[in-house]
Amino acid sequence: MVKYGNLIQGCSMTKKMTITLDESIIDELSEIAHDLGKKKTQVIREALQDYFDVQALTKTVTDYKMGSLETMSHADMRKALGV
Repeated sequence: MVKYGNLIQGCSMTKKMTITLDESIIDELSEIAHDLGKKKTQVIREALQDYFDVQALTKTVTDYKMGSLETMSHADMRKALGV
């Protein structure tokens, strides 16, 4: 299970919410969902998860560049993983 902010990936709880979008975004969403054979809610859910993943990666890179992220050598990583 991965946690980022208040989001817990792998958790199956859902909660309904209402959002307001520009008509052009709704039209594009409808078209993409249709082309993919998915529901609009699924496309939105996947897009949000992708966004959260990018934000988490960006934060990791930023932390690394600022020196606030602990690093590990390749040999130490292999040892930790038992390979």
